[in-house]
Amino acid sequence: MTGPKQEPAEVAAAATQRVPPWHSIPVKLISGIMLLTVVAGVSVWSIVARQQELLFFEQRTREASIQLEVVAKDFTERMLGGGGKAVWGVLTADTIELTRRNLAERIIVFRADGTIKSASDRNAIGTKLQVKGNPACPGCDSTRAEDFPATAVVSTGDTRVLRVVSQIRVGETCRLCHQKDEDIQSFVAADFDLSPLERARSERQRSILLIGIVSSAVLIVLVTLLFRRLVMRPIDALGNSMTRIAAGDLAARTPAEGRDELARLGRHFNRMAKRIEDQVASIAVAHTESELLYRLVLEASKSLETIEVAAAVVRVILEKLAPARVAFFLENAESGWTCASGGREIPPSTEQGTGALDAALAANTGAIKTKLENAPHALLAEALATRRPRLAHGANGLSMALPVVSETRLLGLLVCVGMPAGTSLDETQLENLGAHLMLAAANSRNYTGAITDALTGLKNKRYGLARLEEAESFAQRHDAPLGLLMCDIDHFKHVNDTYGHPVGDAVLREVSRRIAACVRKSDVAVRYGGEEFMLILPRTGADALAIVGEKIRARVAAEAVCPRPGMPSIAVTLSVGMAAYRGAGDSGDALIARADAALYRAKQGGRNRVELDA
Repeated sequence: MTGPKQEPAEVAAAATQRVPPWHSIPVKLISGIMLLTVVAGVSVWSIVARQQELLFFEQRTREASIQLEVVAKDFTERMLGGGGKAVWGVLTADTIELTRRNLAERIIVFRADGTIKSASDRNAIGTKLQVKGNPACPGCDSTRAEDFPATAVVSTGDTRVLRVVSQIRVGETCRLCHQKDEDIQSFVAADFDLSPLERARSERQRSILLIGIVSSAVLIVLVTLLFRRLVMRPIDALGNSMTRIAAGDLAARTPAEGRDELARLGRHFNRMAKRIEDQVASIAVAHTESELLYRLVLEASKSLETIEVAAAVVRVILEKLAPARVAFFLENAESGWTCASGGREIPPSTEQGTGALDAALAANTGAIKTKLENAPHALLAEALATRRPRLAHGANGLSMALPVVSETRLLGLLVCVGMPAGTSLDETQLENLGAHLMLAAANSRNYTGAITDALTGLKNKRYGLARLEEAESFAQRHDAPLGLLMCDIDHFKHVNDTYGHPVGDAVLREVSRRIAACVRKSDVAVRYGGEEFMLILPRTGADALAIVGEKIRARVAAEAVCPRPGMPSIAVTLSVGMAAYRGAGDSGDALIARADAALYRAKQGGRNRVELDA
């Protein structure tokens, strides 16, 4: 009794379902990482670039201020050397030389009122700067020495320059010509090219951008790999397991290694799946057991005859439990037993034997030994000794022995060998099965005893007449042929008178066995009374009827009957009278009368003959 099977096609179809890329977690995560990386990169790049620019600008400003201080000091010494107006020409030459040496882009010397006195650009000499509140002339309106050098970034056309202004201090010598209250008489201003700084800033920005892009790509790759390994792989495995369980594969489990949250989730899922599998398996086992019992009751109720019940039980067991071999023994109402058997590769068959079933099983000879040759002997011995069901696992699968017992009487035995490894059976289930088989066996025994002649094992007269009526009705409805044989043992009274009634009974049993061996399963062999027999042959016309009658006569006469060991054999012959159904208007009683008349003619004609009613 196994659990539900998975559906491979459904599992495969579910396993091929994929999440659209735009809805997948990795794509969403990578997109988010890229967005955050870009935002963070731009922010960091802006801050770093700004800091670098300020740092380089401050450094450039310090260098320019120092350089201009040196120039201003030099110009002060020049002016202190005297020379009057000629000194401005010398300063102009100096400014030109300094710009030629790339000390600065432009150098001018101007008075406190803004008049340019000397310049590296001669065209600027004589022009006037605005010194009051002019951002392009930083510190030019200041009279304090501590305010210098003053700096400002000034745009000149398409370029920007760093303009540094320093004072030319008034010394004691200067005061010979200038008023004492004038601390500053003139300024020197130099423009320093900022394009190198701009280029360096651009290069730094490109470097920072490249580093940011490479770092972002490396970060995305690392995060993707880690996420795939640590998150997506467990999620995919969990999803696949869920899909398989949803499709019916309740044995599906997900890997749950590690101590992280997903591993813990996987372990919880596996425990849940195990509980579901166990519950479904228990439900399936209960359902399979109920279905098995229902099918047994249904099949056994179709016919109450022992041989039919045994065959029906074997069919159901083969269908539901699929053993390699199964044999079901039932005790007959009269002394004897019936066995139905079959297997996965063995055609169904039935055997009958004489004597009590319990003794026959204990002897384990003949047909019984053949039927039980692959069954574990220890299992059978224990089941028969305890009268309880037994199970055993072996190399060929699961085997069981189930005694069918009414109180202490053994009515039957069900033996299964080589059931599949996945079969779920326990002794409680077998006890339930045994209870139903016991009812079927008891009903069959009672019914078979009611319709069977106890001495010969053939059907009794009352049952035979009922079946003849059914056969007549069928033949009339379907316009089908029907034949009837009446047989009588020749000189049977002489056997009884000579050897006694026990020997006569033995002869009756042997003749009955030979008659039963000559008829089909659909035919009915009846002990009509005393040494007379009736055979009902549905769908048998006159020509075939004659062949059957001759066959039975020859079979009985072919060999003398040995009543028991040590006694001489007795030659036995049979006279046979036959009648064929004549269609509408004919009846069972008429058939019996015509077959009796034919039998009488066979007797009158010398016995051991076959006569057919014309």
